[in-house]
Amino acid sequence: GLLCARKTPMSMLSFSARNFRKLRQFDWSPEGLSLVVGSNGAGKTTVLDLLRFLRSTFVHGHEAGFIAVGGGDHFPSGRTFGPDFMDFELGADELVEFKLSVGDIHWKLRLPMSQAGLKGTYGEELYRGSELILRSAAYGERWFLGTKSMPLDETRCCAKVLWDRGEAPWMEPLVRCLYDLRTYDFYLNLVREGSSREENAAFLHRNGKNLWAVLANWKSAPLRFRGQFDWVIDQAHRAFPDLVGNIEFDRNEAYIFPPGATDPADGLPPRRQPDGLLTGLLQLTAIMGAKPGSILAFDEIENQLHPHAIRSILAAMREQVETRQLTILLTTHSPVVLNDLRDEPESVYVLNHGDPEVPNPGRMSDLHHEDWLAQAKLGTLYERLAFGAPAGIGGKR
Repeated sequence: GLLCARKTPMSMLSFSARNFRKLRQFDWSPEGLSLVVGSNGAGKTTVLDLLRFLRSTFVHGHEAGFIAVGGGDHFPSGRTFGPDFMDFELGADELVEFKLSVGDIHWKLRLPMSQAGLKGTYGEELYRGSELILRSAAYGERWFLGTKSMPLDETRCCAKVLWDRGEAPWMEPLVRCLYDLRTYDFYLNLVREGSSREENAAFLHRNGKNLWAVLANWKSAPLRFRGQFDWVIDQAHRAFPDLVGNIEFDRNEAYIFPPGATDPADGLPPRRQPDGLLTGLLQLTAIMGAKPGSILAFDEIENQLHPHAIRSILAAMREQVETRQLTILLTTHSPVVLNDLRDEPESVYVLNHGDPEVPNPGRMSDLHHEDWLAQAKLGTLYERLAFGAPAGIGGKR
């Protein structure tokens, strides 16, 4: 890997956005297993796109950042990026802004945007504590490292240029956070193909297409991968006790065997498996493939899953949060998921509808008194529209 996996103080992680799609303002400092809820259109998926944009912009450049969130891959000029990056018109002096903080390192981006896309070069700042290390102005042509002026790189952001120079080892927590960050948006049609043809696959791709290659590699090298395959199988059996006992690979094809199977003919390929099982295997493989101290994000974890499977996978997530200091971010509409966190209201966050007087997202334990939260399970309160309701509907949001 690029960097060694040392523990990051994830309680000191925060990220924010201004004027990005539904997120007129957004400030979040998650840790451990954290859940985001809100009505349709409140911006839950946009939270994951915020993380994707930051990672891709740092690792591959701002054009890749726009493409990662669906803005820029269909422009023949190749130099117009970011349509649909906003859901409202900006004022003359307003910019789309992003900030990521890891410990005392703060990385900021300021993008001049219109409905047509990026209007010019974006601005950037990097701080170490209160010390401004580098800066570039929106619409500018140069950047400054202290007082030294340099031309902008056509591809890399200024912070990446500084890191690549090898002169700022103190940036490692920020860099490791961005490189190890994973956001997942699974495509089951790719998983159903069942092929394990990919060498050296050690972690799951964003869309899950290399699931079987990862599992095959883990199974073939149990010492190298520290029993990761066995952990996935054990957790999958707990979540789907009647569906999976083992997975075998023959000529680069995966076959899933039910518990107690003794006949090779009992193994069925992924195309013959239910969507829920495939989804669970994807989630478990993503968790086990994460580097210690890293961030994972899943959109609507409950899709395709039975309530028993949801609770089992959430338990597996908690185990890995505890043992490997992961930060796992979930979005959901599921009362089952919310009820599983009924004793952890401090881990549940609610997106609002742009009210500047209300934190966005608001921590459940800050928004509501413990007596109010004790009146019913969180999932029941959510179903009653007591929080996270569409604008103008329900009681407290």
